[in-house]
Amino acid sequence: MNRKSFTSTQPVGLILRVYSNKEEDIPDRVAMIEKAIKAARQMVVEGIQLIKRIDILVWADANYADSDCGGTAHAMRKALHGEKGVYVSEIKNADIFCGILNHGIMLQSMRGITYSIIASSEAFSYMTPETGEAMVDAACKGARAIPVAITELTQSILEGRGANTFMMWHNMSLMTAGGFDMKAAKPVNERMAHYMRGWSDVKGDVYYMLSGVEEIIPLIRMKYNMPNTPFIAPIIPAGEGVKAYIIPDPATQPEAWARHYSKMGTKFERQCVMASCADADLSVLKGAVMDEYRRF
Repeated sequence: MNRKSFTSTQPVGLILRVYSNKEEDIPDRVAMIEKAIKAARQMVVEGIQLIKRIDILVWADANYADSDCGGTAHAMRKALHGEKGVYVSEIKNADIFCGILNHGIMLQSMRGITYSIIASSEAFSYMTPETGEAMVDAACKGARAIPVAITELTQSILEGRGANTFMMWHNMSLMTAGGFDMKAAKPVNERMAHYMRGWSDVKGDVYYMLSGVEEIIPLIRMKYNMPNTPFIAPIIPAGEGVKAYIIPDPATQPEAWARHYSKMGTKFERQCVMASCADADLSVLKGAVMDEYRRF
């Protein structure tokens, strides 16, 4: 399969998660989503827009104290009215890491989407035509998991430990492996959660609950399903523009800023635990990287 046939026959969707803890944060969240949609529209391959459907999933499960304040979905629908192929869903019965993504993958699959890109809206600067072309090329070569090596996680991603910060999944392969396992779900009661300790150059010792890194278990299970077929294709971002994940401003979003560095500083430790939950070691994912995409 070549690029032209892929873009003509293999619909690709984009899934973006969003929520606002406080009403005053809603305008910033809407603005970030608008930037991501604009960038996604520019991912044109062989003259055809790569992204056929965009789902904005608003995390609004009231069981979680830090989920949406209640006004984000309405604000999103109002701001995005008239945007073709963009759909806003308020998800009230799912955690932010696993349940909401399984909902999104199934929603897009039911609408005929073959590959879904899961991305953080803060990673919009990576959504370039050149990166889109590289992702399509990898899919044409048989890749089933195509993570983009964002600057903050380059080495981890190159070693096969993909991140939903910006990653394309072959939906059938992902769901056949069980989707995103709820072992990585966000605990409802954070006081009862297990915490991992890590290190951040910015904050020193950091702690984060044992959740997230939801990519690890399905990637390992996909490896089990295709034991002799490497399927992960880490992509080096390309094209013009600033390639940087937008980190929360410590002055205006101190809690989000602290959470970001705690997540990053404990990512490897949490990945190790999730790999053990799938009866494997993280090195298994190195072996799942396709030969021409190996850079280690």
